[in-house]
Amino acid sequence: MNSDNTKKLKRKRKQKEKEKADAPKNNNHKTDKTSQENIVQSNQKKKKRRLKSNEVSNDATTDIETSKSVLSSKEVSDENVKTAKNPSKRQLKKEKAVQAAVKKMESRRSYAMQKALNYVSLWKHSRNEWKFEKLKQIWLMDNLLDENSISDNLFPVVLEYFEGCKGMAREVLLRKGMEIIRKAEAETDEDNKNEIMMSTTYKRARQLLQTLPTDK
Repeated sequence: MNSDNTKKLKRKRKQKEKEKADAPKNNNHKTDKTSQENIVQSNQKKKKRRLKSNEVSNDATTDIETSKSVLSSKEVSDENVKTAKNPSKRQLKKEKAVQAAVKKMESRRSYAMQKALNYVSLWKHSRNEWKFEKLKQIWLMDNLLDENSISDNLFPVVLEYFEGCKGMAREVLLRKGMEIIRKAEAETDEDNKNEIMMSTTYKRARQLLQTLPTDK
């Protein structure tokens, strides 16, 4: 009887010792699992911090590039304004040359017009003092239909001057008058057609064709 009890006690001791031996292993397993979870969470936090840091860095880079672009545009604008306000000597010289050329051309035109008008007036009122000049006659032919060059008061005198013209002068004037008449006839829009027919140029062209001698 005592022998059986002794065996039972021994078995209980062995079982307790085994349980004690297994206990650290279980605790270590739990500790390893917890440690892994902590590592994963730590990595996730680090990843989030890196992403946030990159976003801040990208925003800062974008702001810097935008600022550079704005500054660059402003510099170009300021440069253009500066150039407009302070043109170079070469540019000023070029502008003066253009203005001088335009002024000279206008002066020549005005001088030629005055000479031609005096020429035809002399033909009308002082024939003894008048003499034929081809260049002045060409000017009159070129500007015959232009009311800004030959006034309405002087136009009848010019028509009278060309009344008996022959040869090339007659051909040029006929062609000049016919171009205006044909342009009005070819116009399909009634408003445009009426506008042409009411113009001084059209009226003078008709008078010119009626004045010029006809072929025989």
